[in-house]
Amino acid sequence: MSFPVLLFMNLIHPPLYFQALAYATAQDPSHAHGCTHGSCYPATGDLLVGREKSLKASSTCGSRRKEPYCIVSHLQDEKKCFQCDSRRPYDTLYNSISHRIENVITTFKPHRRKSWWQSENGKPDVFIQLDLEAEFHFTHLIMIFKTFRPAAMVIERSADFGRNWQVYRYFAYDCASVFPGISTGPLRKVDDIICESRYSDIEPSTEGEVIYRVLDPAIRIEDPYSPNIQNQLKITNLRVNFTKLHTLGDNLLDSRQEIKEKYYYAMYELVVRGNCFCYGHASECAPIDGIVDEEGMVHGRCVCKHSTRGLNCELCDHFYNDMPWRPAEGRNTNACKKCNCNSHSSECHFDMAVYLATGNTSGGVCDDCLHNTMGRNCEMCKPFYYQDPSRDIRDPGVCTACDCDPDGSLNGGICDGHDEPSLGMIAGQCRCKDHVEGPRCDKCKLGFFGLSAENPRGCQPCQCDHRGTVSESPRCDPVSGDCFCKRLVTGRSCDQCLPEHWALSHDLNGCRDCDCDVGGATDNHCSMENGQCRCRSHMTGRQCTQVESGSFFMFLDYYTYEAELAVLGQESSASPKNRTGSGRPSTWTGTGFAKVPEGSSLEFFITNVPYSMEYDLLIRYETQVSMPRDWQEVRVTIVRPGPIPTSSPCGNTIPADDLLTVSLPAGSRFAVLPQPVCLERGVSYTIQFEFSRYLDGNSILILGTTASSLPSPLLYYQISLLPRYSSLEMFIAGDPTSIARKQSYERYRCHEGLVVKVFRSVHLITSLFFPACQCDPQGSVSSVCDIRGGQCRCRPNIIGRRCDKCGPGTYGFGPAGCKACECSLEGAVTRFCDQQTGQCPCRHGAYGQRCDGCHAGHWGFPNCKPCVCNGHAEECHQRTGACVNCRDNTGGDKCDRCANGFYGNPVLGTGSGNQCRPCPCPDGPNSGRHFAASCYQDTRNRQVVCNCNQGYTGTCTCNFLGTERNQCTARDDCVCQRSTGQCQCLPNTIGLTCDHCKPNSWNLASGRGCEACGCDPNNAVNPTCNEFTGKCQCRRGFGGKTCTDCQENYWGDPRVQCRACDCDPRGIETSQCDQKTGHCVCQQGVSGVRCDQCARGFSGQFPNCQPCHQCFGDWDRVVQDLAVRTKSLSDRALEIQTTGLTGAYEKAFRDLEDKLALAQGIVNARNTTAEGVAVLMELIEDLRYKIGETTDILNHLEGDLTSVQNSNVDASNELSALEREAKELNLTSDQLHRQLDILKNSNFLGAYDSIRISYNKSRDAEKRANQSTTTTPSTVSQSADTRRKTERLILAKKDEFNRKNAANKRALGDLSAKAQTLDMKKINEKVCGAPNNGPCADSPCGGAGCRDDEGNRHCGGLNCNGAVAIANTALERSKHAEKQLNKAMGEVEELFHKVANAKTKAEEAKDKAQAALEKATNTKNKVERSNNDLRDLIKQIRDFLMQEGADPDSIETVANRVLELSIPASPQQIKHLAEEIKDRVQSLSNVDAILKQTQDDVRKAEQLLKEAKKARNRAEQVKSTAETVKQALEDAKTAQAAAEKAIQRARANIGKTEDRLAQSETSSSEHDLNDAMDRLGRLGREIHALKLKRANNSVAAARAEETATMARDKATEAKQILDGELTDKYHTVQELVDRKAKTVQEAKKKAERLRNEAKDLLKDAQNKLLRLAELEKGYEENQKTLEGKARQLDGLEDKMKAILNDINKQIQIYNTCQ
Repeated sequence: MSFPVLLFMNLIHPPLYFQALAYATAQDPSHAHGCTHGSCYPATGDLLVGREKSLKASSTCGSRRKEPYCIVSHLQDEKKCFQCDSRRPYDTLYNSISHRIENVITTFKPHRRKSWWQSENGKPDVFIQLDLEAEFHFTHLIMIFKTFRPAAMVIERSADFGRNWQVYRYFAYDCASVFPGISTGPLRKVDDIICESRYSDIEPSTEGEVIYRVLDPAIRIEDPYSPNIQNQLKITNLRVNFTKLHTLGDNLLDSRQEIKEKYYYAMYELVVRGNCFCYGHASECAPIDGIVDEEGMVHGRCVCKHSTRGLNCELCDHFYNDMPWRPAEGRNTNACKKCNCNSHSSECHFDMAVYLATGNTSGGVCDDCLHNTMGRNCEMCKPFYYQDPSRDIRDPGVCTACDCDPDGSLNGGICDGHDEPSLGMIAGQCRCKDHVEGPRCDKCKLGFFGLSAENPRGCQPCQCDHRGTVSESPRCDPVSGDCFCKRLVTGRSCDQCLPEHWALSHDLNGCRDCDCDVGGATDNHCSMENGQCRCRSHMTGRQCTQVESGSFFMFLDYYTYEAELAVLGQESSASPKNRTGSGRPSTWTGTGFAKVPEGSSLEFFITNVPYSMEYDLLIRYETQVSMPRDWQEVRVTIVRPGPIPTSSPCGNTIPADDLLTVSLPAGSRFAVLPQPVCLERGVSYTIQFEFSRYLDGNSILILGTTASSLPSPLLYYQISLLPRYSSLEMFIAGDPTSIARKQSYERYRCHEGLVVKVFRSVHLITSLFFPACQCDPQGSVSSVCDIRGGQCRCRPNIIGRRCDKCGPGTYGFGPAGCKACECSLEGAVTRFCDQQTGQCPCRHGAYGQRCDGCHAGHWGFPNCKPCVCNGHAEECHQRTGACVNCRDNTGGDKCDRCANGFYGNPVLGTGSGNQCRPCPCPDGPNSGRHFAASCYQDTRNRQVVCNCNQGYTGTCTCNFLGTERNQCTARDDCVCQRSTGQCQCLPNTIGLTCDHCKPNSWNLASGRGCEACGCDPNNAVNPTCNEFTGKCQCRRGFGGKTCTDCQENYWGDPRVQCRACDCDPRGIETSQCDQKTGHCVCQQGVSGVRCDQCARGFSGQFPNCQPCHQCFGDWDRVVQDLAVRTKSLSDRALEIQTTGLTGAYEKAFRDLEDKLALAQGIVNARNTTAEGVAVLMELIEDLRYKIGETTDILNHLEGDLTSVQNSNVDASNELSALEREAKELNLTSDQLHRQLDILKNSNFLGAYDSIRISYNKSRDAEKRANQSTTTTPSTVSQSADTRRKTERLILAKKDEFNRKNAANKRALGDLSAKAQTLDMKKINEKVCGAPNNGPCADSPCGGAGCRDDEGNRHCGGLNCNGAVAIANTALERSKHAEKQLNKAMGEVEELFHKVANAKTKAEEAKDKAQAALEKATNTKNKVERSNNDLRDLIKQIRDFLMQEGADPDSIETVANRVLELSIPASPQQIKHLAEEIKDRVQSLSNVDAILKQTQDDVRKAEQLLKEAKKARNRAEQVKSTAETVKQALEDAKTAQAAAEKAIQRARANIGKTEDRLAQSETSSSEHDLNDAMDRLGRLGREIHALKLKRANNSVAAARAEETATMARDKATEAKQILDGELTDKYHTVQELVDRKAKTVQEAKKKAERLRNEAKDLLKDAQNKLLRLAELEKGYEENQKTLEGKARQLDGLEDKMKAILNDINKQIQIYNTCQ
């Protein structure tokens, strides 16, 4: 880079100028090439020119006020002092004493030595600074001073606009003292910093120069383009610091102000040479924006070349960044290179990494590639685009979008971007996922479906069940995945049968029909796996064809009411029917029948209506043989309990529906009421039957009941409620299935017979529910009944569906059936007896159950007489009269002698006693000690004499139980006193034979004498007790044997309180609970304090407790044994832990410890000898051997322990079995004890025998129990052995256990010590925020172990700075921020929706407005077409009126109708107008009438012709009159013309009105106008027909005219005749003309009104058009506003995203905080 030429002129020192010029010329390269072939530079100049405001000084004389100063050169003369005032700029005439800094800028003016810059007096530290607006090259500095040059100064520069300063050069008179440490030269490098003295001398005193060159000419520069040289020349700021003034020394001696006034800095001129800094890329510079251009000013903005830009050409130009920017160097321009973006981008940037990677050839990277391109040079297509091989790379359409399905393609639909055969790439080719195929990768492969972007393999395999698919291959629909199923298969995978089908298989159809029974199943649906139908309650079987065991389905006549049980009316009677006795099963449902004569009645009470619905009432009856005719009338009345609510199921029933009449045919056995009756569930009804009229009044209707079939006609009667099938939902649902059910039922139902016999399914359909059989266990053979009707199998003589009552003529219901009454035909009224007692109804005088005997105490049936039995019997034999059951020990037919073993005279009236006493031989009969055949009483001494049996004589007999044992040699051989017979009794035993206890004692059976009763004197009624049980008679509230307990069914302490036993009666054995605890005595399988829950081993809901499965007992024993063993081992372990054990191995372990201690001592010894080491090694080997031996022993013991444990388990099981057997023995013992008590209470002798037997059994049980414990080996001994082995094992393991326990304790101690050393204060302070020195209650921040009032952990809180508080605060802030974000996002979303809705509504409004405008335009066009058609019609009408020969009346009618026309102002009026036009045209089209009228005129003309011939002469006279008439006709024609004009005006008004309607009417008016158009079309056709008729009329008129011409000659003759007639016609015409004129005026007024209305409508339409334009304008404004809001919303969304990113970053920061 060459340097700028230094072109300045110094008029003071010309040699310096030439010297600088020579230097510049030597260094400057040739400029012949300009900027094209190398570097180029702008011209240099004075940088101060034009920059007066950028130059400043730190001190200026007179800047604040006038200041004096003196000149040193005048000291030789008188003092010469001056003043300076720099408050205003310098002016030659007005302010020549201003010495501002801008005076130093070179101006080449004449007064340039009269103005200067001057600093304040005596101020040494002053600086001058130049601030440039851009970077400049600085080459030279020249200063010319007015006073002494500074004694010291520094030149500094800044290249960064004053932020950093660097020293160029130091200047000082004495460098060493002023700037110590600064070199004084010489210069060796251009950037050396030295101190120079040549420009700091005191001489000259004025116009002294200071020159500074940045690049010293004496130093050769090898590379003028190096960065060092460039930086040395570049400046943005230049500063000259004056640091010391030159003085004459007087200031040191005198400090007066006058001395300082002559010492200051003053400068005539300052020149800063330089040029614009452009790095060799510009040859000229231009002014920077905002800088005023002045002549000679060096500007700071480079006019860049070489494709560079920037203020100093420091950057490459836009899109010229392919090479790095560099300054121009000599012949090398280093121009920036244009980027190669293949015409797909206009922006790029330089990337050094790319530049280096390309070998310093290219570093440009294109930005914002267009046309879907990418890459450094936009040479590649973006993802999802590919390069078209047929297009050039610069073609805008070179990149074509990939046509790949994003769901089925890899990487979301990216295709091969270009052709690359080596890699198998084809431009545009899609790369499909594994299970996808097709050019676009949009189809699943065969056997796959469900193309999805989420699936990494594209499609998922078809999941088709091969059994249900049509083909064997698992193919499915590629979109839905639905498999192609067989006919009866469904489901996505063809793995389910269609509804009402099951058994998926390889069959042709895939599945089978469910074929569910329509009656037993709820529907025809079944399980797909097993085909099980959904059965109704109590129905089973796959097809629901079977009724559950113990249930049945009802017949239609299930609800039957027997006539014999009804309320019988007058003369009606119930007659039971006896059984046939044939042995066949009972078929009766009742006990008989009811006889009902004419005029009688029956009442049935109905209380069990099952469902609210309609019922058919069935009457079953039979007539007698004597009743050959029908029962004509039976009245049936339904008596309801009250009014029927309208909301009830029978709310539609009226009173007439409850009054019915039916006839009973003689040849039938049942009848159904003609219409059903509606009955409701839960309501009681009374059904009354009145048998009012029979054809033969003497007949009686016998009614009853029977079963389904009988061998012969029976007379019986009943009524039944039949559910009406038409009221059941299963018949009236309306679906095809219900219709088919109804048809089947109607087809197969029975219409005859006593019972409905239909198919099973129909029965099941009509069954309302399935009751349980409930067969009586006594009366039925089995608990299972007939599933059809529920009839149980009854035992003999038992009837009823449940077999729960005896049949007629039987009694004694029981397990054996019922017995026949067998009533006597002679003594019984009927053959039927009482079913409970079997008592027959007897006639008078007959007695007995069967009425076959006499009354008690009588005999000789049927002629009964009293029995004679001497008062010792009440009955005698019915036929012989012998007394039966003689009492008082008597006998004989009349009880007139004593029985054997007794003595006395029992005959009534023979003595005072009349008693038979036992013979004391020695005891009475039946005592076991009676050994005499008889006895008698001696009448003399009244002694009883026994007639002893052979071998016996008179001895005493003692009671063994009450006699002393030493008096008895055997049980039946005791000694008594011979004289008295008194036996020697045991204590408290009395009686001759010692056979009973003395008063207040009991228990003779003990054999030890009687015991005292011991009754509590306070609680007992008396001191006596029961002799056998010892039970005292207690007062109220007390009980127990001695009345010391609570009373029966109570428990507790009677002295405190007795409580009632609270036992559940369903689960107890006895009502008495435990006297002390109150626990109830439960039945087997029941437990609980109250016996109200199932016991262990039983399941179910109390009280229906069922034993658990047998496996429960097995597992329960195992669990109980394990529980016992676990508890035993736990107790043993606790004992070991508490006390410890000593065993055989304790000494061995102690020896090992001693040896280890010895080894430890040897190791710890300081002076270890070889002998000690040897001993140690021996000890170690010994220890190792013993440890191994001990380990083997322990392993062996562990195996023994395992086997012992197994043996222990077996022994435990055997013990459990023994325990159960013992419990069973205890139960048996308890039962025996209870039986013993019963026997003792009934017969103590028998009780004794029972006790002895029980004793023997108990002794045997004791022996067996002893054998189980003493026999070797026994279970108990084995258990003991197991226990001993276990104890030995525990002893063996003791030391190891203790050792492990000690180690665990040591480890626990170490951990405890470590825990004590932990300082929780610091942790609490870091985590919770404050050290927890005190208790938790005093710590506001909590800490470890602290909890709040609610029990929650307390750590952190308000004003706590721990990690918890910081984390909570961060969490709360993040939550708050999240809420605010959500709220803001919601508001933005809502605003977006509102904007979208508003935009949508605006679009809709615009569309509607556009549609309305189009519709109005179409309507306008249609109206215009209608107007044209109307104009044509009017023209046709006018032509018709103008033609000759038109009938005058027709013309008048048309004119009147046209004049009467008015234009409507609404669509309705237009429609009405069209109708009127149609009517008028129809009236005009009545051509036949016109022709007929014309024919009349013709006939009149012919008549006139005849008369005219006669009056020709007279016609001449009335010619003038005819002319007058002609004139009148002309007037009429004129009026007609006026009418036509009015029509034309009306037509114009019509057009205006139609225009108005076209702008304002809607679709409804359009429809009316279409109708009007149709009517106008029809009107045109009718007018055309009218034209034809008019033409015919014209022909006829012409003929009439010819005839009139022939009559002209006779006109005179008719003058007199026509005179009056013509005069009348003239008047008529005159009136007509007047009316026409008036009508024309009115039409004119109407036309004016129509015109005004049309104007108003036009104005309204214009206003609406303006309004529509305003609406469109408003819509456009709203559209713009919406677009602005949308842009604003986009900006807000970007801000929200940025905020969200910042928040996420903060959250991540908080999350990573430690």
